Amino acid sequence: MSLKNFAKAAGLGALLCSTSANAAIVLSYAPVDAVYSGATPVIDFDSPTPEFSGAIVTGTTPGDFTEPLGASGNYGAVGPLLGTPETLDLSGIPGDLAAISFIWGSVDFSNVLDVLDASDNVIYSLTGKQLLDFGAPGGLPYTNPELNPVVTLSFTDGDLGLAKKLQFSATKNSFEFDNFAVNAVPEPATWAFMIFGFGAIGTALRRRRSDKPALKLA
Repeated sequence: MSLKNFAKAAGLGALLCSTSANAAIVLSYAPVDAVYSGATPVIDFDSPTPEFSGAIVTGTTPGDFTEPLGASGNYGAVGPLLGTPETLDLSGIPGDLAAISFIWGSVDFSNVLDVLDASDNVIYSLTGKQLLDFGAPGGLPYTNPELNPVVTLSFTDGDLGLAKKLQFSATKNSFEFDNFAVNAVPEPATWAFMIFGFGAIGTALRRRRSDKPALKLA
């Protein structure tokens, strides 16, 4: 997708990416806290994670992988040593994915993130270089909060609900990530069922009130 718009303020970046006037993906990032305080993750690699096809590691091994700032316990990583590309399957999350956020560890040029649809087509691609060009500072030390941003992809309009998988790749060791949080909205059929259910409850309450005997006054 082409980069359409750019804005940045107070350490928070926002980038609008679009394939058409009716479809848009908004990228934003913010420096991570040393102790993660973002949205509650649905995947943090600390419990069995069959959704991820790659390596799950812990700690730091110089030259191989570096624990992202804000991560705790296990995290995912890809690269020539660990395997690349690898995917994280989010299709099991109910509803249409409206936003995905995660810690992107030690951003560098070799990192590539692809967002895939249900047919494994790439609907959006972001490289570490683009993120750095966008404004995320690079370089050492790897403990720099702004070098380990919480990246959020927000899906709107025609892109809402299209994202099903994230694919990570790296030409150098390594691309690290952790604490995936999502915002999902109910699918249209679910909304219809909920509306029907609320209507049925309302009808039942009205019927219950009408069935009560009238109060007779002496």
